[in-house]
Amino acid sequence: EQGSDPADTRYINGSIDQETFGMSIRFNYTIKPNLTLQYWGQPFIAKAQYNEFKYITDSRAKNYQDRFVAYSSDQIHYESGDGQYHIDEDLDGTNDYSFGNPDFNFIQFRSNLVARWEYIPGSELFLVWSQGLANSGDPSDNLFPSLVDNVFDSKADNIFLMKLTYRFIK
Repeated sequence: EQGSDPADTRYINGSIDQETFGMSIRFNYTIKPNLTLQYWGQPFIAKAQYNEFKYITDSRAKNYQDRFVAYSSDQIHYESGDGQYHIDEDLDGTNDYSFGNPDFNFIQFRSNLVARWEYIPGSELFLVWSQGLANSGDPSDNLFPSLVDNVFDSKADNIFLMKLTYRFIK
């Protein structure tokens, strides 16, 4: 939060502990030369937890340590009930301002399944199933269990497509 006076504005930074995992899986299967299946899947997860909060005092100071002031354990308190960090900067027993917990856990899974049938030379029928889902998880969870739990517990967006081509032969 900030007061109405621009001098009351605080730019707060912190250290970040971040883990990210992403990969692509591709599978092609030829049933017959004119009938194929293709699958592509991409899980992605990123989680971050912030700590060691500090506020900027002089962003252009020559010495790095002079650019900010770190909050002491007496100045900062996290309240899990409202998900806020409360700051008592002047240590007078009254919160001067607060900010939300910036920790996050983002989970996404996208996939495509394509069936291709060449019903006459040069003419094809494509059937496509595309699926995507995204969710937020608990940043304190481990990376892989969070991915599995949130992928299978999420409502997916499904798209079905059909494409038909026909080649006119002279």
